[in-house]
Amino acid sequence: MTAQDLFVPRQTNTALYIQLHDAGHPVEDILRVQRAYGVACAMFNGRYRKTGRPFICHAVGAASSVAHFDKDLDLVVAAMFHAAYDSAQYPDGKSSRRSETHRKWLEQKLGPRVEGLVARVGAMKFDTGDPERLAAQGVPAGDEDILFLVLAHDIDDMADGGLAFAPKYGRSIESRVAACAILARRIGRESLAATIEAYGSRYAALGWAAALEDSRLEGFRIAPNVRNYLKLRRDKLRGARVEVL
Repeated sequence: MTAQDLFVPRQTNTALYIQLHDAGHPVEDILRVQRAYGVACAMFNGRYRKTGRPFICHAVGAASSVAHFDKDLDLVVAAMFHAAYDSAQYPDGKSSRRSETHRKWLEQKLGPRVEGLVARVGAMKFDTGDPERLAAQGVPAGDEDILFLVLAHDIDDMADGGLAFAPKYGRSIESRVAACAILARRIGRESLAATIEAYGSRYAALGWAAALEDSRLEGFRIAPNVRNYLKLRRDKLRGARVEVL
């Protein structure tokens, strides 16, 4: 796969709409994604990734990656909300865990199938060493759709060099890339596997990015209101690696 052929995830809502239109989605589909994007903006307001990239760009990028490899709109929307039960802000101002209140609220906004996909994505372990473990042990039957979502999500993490500037999976991602490509092929996603390998091959040249890493942060947020600001301050005092600006 050449650099010219390599898929680059979109980072803005309007670019995602154009991508969906060019892929043949009707306007009704795009309107649905537009409504979902409005919900995502509120939920991830003020959130940044460790690299400094606004979280909403990553949410769009994950959705764009899924849309590139699959036309199922529920999967696209679920990818946008993959962190809804991990890093989002709900109207009640409480933690983003999957409480019954949060489940009902998200289901009302996105639909029951999407909410279920989001919950299952949050439950699948895919951190350091997990792809290698799954490649060795096998993926539980029935989780192929969730595996596809987390693999496509990694494309957005890899495409902007984020795993070099903020190496959350360690300095070398060679074993992770190899395992992810194996997993993609096991679920019949050859194009996804090839894209993972193509992006993985670029990381050898990004060793210089380590000098730009800020080791203090797992992520940081500009708190949208006083209540959340105080919560983040409390978390920092308790030892959480979060920067409160």
